[in-house]
This record gives sequence, structure tokens and C-alpha cells, in this order.
Amino acid sequence: MFSYPVRDLLADPSLQIPVEATWTISSVKSGPETYKCLSPWVIKGILKGISDRVVEFNGTVDTSIQMRCARCLRPVVQPLHIEIRQRFVKGPQDKDLMVLSDEDDFDILPIVNDRVDLDDTIHYEVQLGVPMRVLCKEDCKGLCPICGKDLNEGPCNCKEDDSDPRWDALKNLFSD
Repeated sequence: MFSYPVRDLLADPSLQIPVEATWTISSVKSGPETYKCLSPWVIKGILKGISDRVVEFNGTVDTSIQMRCARCLRPVVQPLHIEIRQRFVKGPQDKDLMVLSDEDDFDILPIVNDRVDLDDTIHYEVQLGVPMRVLCKEDCKGLCPICGKDLNEGPCNCKEDDSDPRWDALKNLFSD
């Protein structure tokens, strides 16, 4: 879907190709969870030549997904703004290019048939950009560990028992 010809960029590194697209995806998987996408992925960026063998994509993806609060399990709309930097190389990946990758913290992907394919890169970066956990609000009180009531709606009638039964034997030693 997002495949671009780069022959001209390799011939003239001063050229740039603007990338602007909208990608409608129903869900994104991150780790063991799958999250519903609430808005299309808005992709903006620039493909530019770095040398006669290297092309770089710098861009962003903006979207929002539905997650669950880590404390109370309420639905949370989580906006995502993901920055992407990816380099592509034509021909064999020699030592010089691998050093370039290590110095700039880039993974290098191949240019195939004078085209770069951004699909996998974009999808992978969005997966990495999903936070591991979110809160519905900073001071979310979560669920009662005894009855499961949402404590944001008010206190429950459960009696809190802070004692640990493993220490009961020691309590008897000092009760005299």
C-alpha cells in the first residue's frame, strides 16, 4: 500500500518525496493485547536520499485507540503520536552501512526493485508506540480487591483487613 519508487532519490539526494496518507485499520496488536483503532492512521513524512545507496524516511503517525484503565478497567481513549525514522539501502549491507545503523540507532531495510515499502515499518512502529498501561485519570482509585467495586464511584462496605495471616503466630508471642 505504501510503496514508493526511489530511483530518482538515489540518483539525486537533494530530491524529496512527501508522504501523506490515511490508513484505516480496525485494530492494532501490541504484545498479547489487541486494541480497537478509533480513528484512521494519519501518516505524514518525507522520503529523502542520503547517498547513492541509502534512502531515509522521517515521518509521524497520528491515531487514537481504545484501551482499558490499568486500575479500574474503564475504557480509555488513548491518542498516539508516533515518530518514525527508517533507512533503506540498495545492494549488499556492508560494514560501513552497519556502522551507520549503529551510530544513528537505525535499523536498515533493503530497497527492493528500486522501491521502499513503508507498510511494515509503519505498522511495527505503531505497535511499539502503544503504551503498556494507561490510567483513566491520574488519581484513579481502582477496584476494591475484595468485592471489585469501582472505588472512583465511592467507597465500598468491605472491611479492610491489613493483617497477614502468616504473622499471626508472632502476634500471640507479644499478646501477654
